[in-house]
Amino acid sequence: MKIQLQGDAFVVIDDAILDQQVIQIKVKKKWRTIEPYMTGLDRNSLKSVVYGFCRDMVPSPSYPSRWQRFDLDDIDAIEVTNYSFDPHVDYEGEDDCMLTVYRKLKPAWTSEELLQLCIAG
Repeated sequence: MKIQLQGDAFVVIDDAILDQQVIQIKVKKKWRTIEPYMTGLDRNSLKSVVYGFCRDMVPSPSYPSRWQRFDLDDIDAIEVTNYSFDPHVDYEGEDDCMLTVYRKLKPAWTSEELLQLCIAG
């Protein structure tokens, strides 16, 4: 069943990235609400992961960023919400921890555009 779910989760996440839809995933008995930005192969674990902005997480010393990676193998359930999102300004469309990127959301701004905004502002 996990293999079936992994395939289903991948398709749901892929569609959510394209449509910029917020999803909820159940990982290790906890529900997380994330904005999915990218799927790919993790450079260290060689597992398929989803990279996204975790809306319901408070940064802490053990997890200092709301930007998180979740292994698709660890997803027990997934739901697409009715909420959409616009890409965060700090999202650059890159993740050094990805060996291969399957799907990714285009950043709202290029590095040049952000630099011009900073200079003009």
